[in-house]
Amino acid sequence: MIFTYLSLFRCIQVSQYTKLALKIVVSLLCFGITMQASAVLLFHDDFEKDEIGQEPSKWEVGHDGATTAEVVADPKKASNKVLATSDKGSNASRHDVGGSIYVFGDANWDDYVAEWDMMFPDDFYMGVVFRFQDGEKFYLSDRRQGGRDYHFYKRQGGWAQVKAGLVENDPEVWYRAQLVLSGDKFIFKLKERDDKTPFNKVDPATEGEDGNFKTGKFGHYGLVYLDNIFVGDAVEDLVLPVEPQDKLSTTWGMIKDAY
Repeated sequence: MIFTYLSLFRCIQVSQYTKLALKIVVSLLCFGITMQASAVLLFHDDFEKDEIGQEPSKWEVGHDGATTAEVVADPKKASNKVLATSDKGSNASRHDVGGSIYVFGDANWDDYVAEWDMMFPDDFYMGVVFRFQDGEKFYLSDRRQGGRDYHFYKRQGGWAQVKAGLVENDPEVWYRAQLVLSGDKFIFKLKERDDKTPFNKVDPATEGEDGNFKTGKFGHYGLVYLDNIFVGDAVEDLVLPVEPQDKLSTTWGMIKDAY
């Protein structure tokens, strides 16, 4: 009888430990699911699933002009696919002289972090648009001629400069860019793509503030090469699910190591 009671007591102890362990495991799983759910990757495109010579499948025409964006071989690495945002020269590619603007995302996008690779084909005006609502309502992060000036503009019945900025840059060099939108404040940073410095240690190229447009899509402006685009709620959201990829990475950190 004593043996039986001891055995029963031990079984009860094991059962209690098991229940406790299960509670801990379930709590950890719930915590992990909550953390995963809070991390939102809004958009990613590396153009590897698109055909050379075709328009980018994840983009749409936001302003319909005389130019066409198309997926092309990377001028620096032919085995890689990138987006050439126009099939015409730099001057003819700007929307205010007849060029198109291609965009992606949701019209209700407000605050986010975007990172992307960007190469300027020549010394001209080009960049990206954000909070794009239509061809006459958007913000522009714009490279200027000379390889130093990099400004924020607002398009609203004409051009208005939001803020001037400076960052050294050259044509035909791949850069990594970051744009952070937080309410009415915008921060743009630029570094060479093989620069391992984290963006939180890179000085802003342009910092501006304007409250006219609260939401809108993201896109290009003029003729520029783009690749490896990530948009998320925060920097830590700029990752892909772990699955086979056509490129060498499942996260931007691995992309940086690959280059």
